[in-house]
Amino acid sequence: MIMIWNKDYTDEGGTPGEIRIGWPSWDKGEHRSKSIKWAYRDESGKISRGSPEVPFDVLVEMVVYAMEKGELTESQIERLRGVL
Repeated sequence: MIMIWNKDYTDEGGTPGEIRIGWPSWDKGEHRSKSIKWAYRDESGKISRGSPEVPFDVLVEMVVYAMEKGELTESQIERLRGVL
């Protein structure tokens, strides 16, 4: 990913990291799409290769599916309502 924006974020489990938005690794320099990534550090202090990166259309579908299946907490749903 070529990062455009980032912000610090610590997940509910206490893992510190960053949420990054940028041009995805699969874009091949064309800058036609953007993705979002949860970048957390591995034991050596480097960003983990396992840090998930997804295109925005997939991100939206993931959130919708999680909501349909009742997997989001009430506070997560309220957070979404607050920005939509």
